[in-house]
Amino acid sequence: MKRQFLIIAVLIVTITSACKKTDSDSGTTLKGILVLNEGNFGQANASVTSYNPESGEVSQNRYENVNGGPIGDVLYSATEIGDRLYLVVNNSSKIEVVDKETFTKIATIRIANEASPRELVKVSETKAYVTNLFGNSVSVINLETNEEVSTIAVGSNPEGIAVVDELAYVANSGFGNGNTISVINTSSDTVIRTITVGDNPLSIKKQDNNLLWVVCAGAYGDFNDPNDDTPGTIYVLNGETGEVVSNFEVGGHPGDLVLNNKDDIAYLLNGSVMSIDMNTYEVTNSEFINRNFYSLGFSTTDDGQFIWAADAKNFAQAGVAIQYSLNGAKVDSFATGIIPGAFYFSAE
Repeated sequence: MKRQFLIIAVLIVTITSACKKTDSDSGTTLKGILVLNEGNFGQANASVTSYNPESGEVSQNRYENVNGGPIGDVLYSATEIGDRLYLVVNNSSKIEVVDKETFTKIATIRIANEASPRELVKVSETKAYVTNLFGNSVSVINLETNEEVSTIAVGSNPEGIAVVDELAYVANSGFGNGNTISVINTSSDTVIRTITVGDNPLSIKKQDNNLLWVVCAGAYGDFNDPNDDTPGTIYVLNGETGEVVSNFEVGGHPGDLVLNNKDDIAYLLNGSVMSIDMNTYEVTNSEFINRNFYSLGFSTTDDGQFIWAADAKNFAQAGVAIQYSLNGAKVDSFATGIIPGAFYFSAE
């Protein structure tokens, strides 16, 4: 499963969790793909791979080549806001702000107290939130000054985040021991509600109709006893009210989820790639792509829709990104950096 590099010092174990990330973009033509390569924990060898789907050109180390230095330790997620990309560098506790076209560095946003930022989301024209895995908090980011201005206490070890209107939903993983979603009023920056979901909520993906899909990876219990694990589940919430619309078991310990809003099909990484009917909430094919991956992405433009999957190989060598059609057939592939953990798509 994703993010197999986090170390909790007090336990001296590696924790596995799910990302995250940018799923799809809409537009006339898919112009470019970025793969965010986490790199090895503690080695500051994260990188960005760029791929031109029209020419097939692949370029490694894009951030380093443009800005003259490495991006840092564990590149976790990217969020587009206006003409900028916000690159969250987890173990460096910072966010690098770059021009989305040129990739030129604009600013660095520092997150205090080594809080381990994970996912960033825009909440207004001047404000963004970022979840802090070790800080048990959400940082409030001023988008005009590129500064962390305050924090909001949430549940334990928050990961995914999504916003609907003036409500932000935060998945509190508890490193496998959590089962709640904190709901923040983005006008007052206060938690107004807590929703109970399945064990180990990791990511939240927003459907076009403002339904929120929460991936709960299940608890691991005793790592030496797989029989005391709890199964993975999906919870679907009404993003406007917080009401639980549906929940269903998928088994295993699922990771990335991507949504095909056009055809109402979700694809879930769970030992293989599962397909799920987004209207009936039924798993339609548990082995839609009978292969496990480290991360998933989904692109949709007028010239086609594609599933993208990343293979991290042995987590020490370069990985590979693979393009699949909607019938599960391999279309193309290209080399990435070490531990390809997330996809970003640009279209016009």
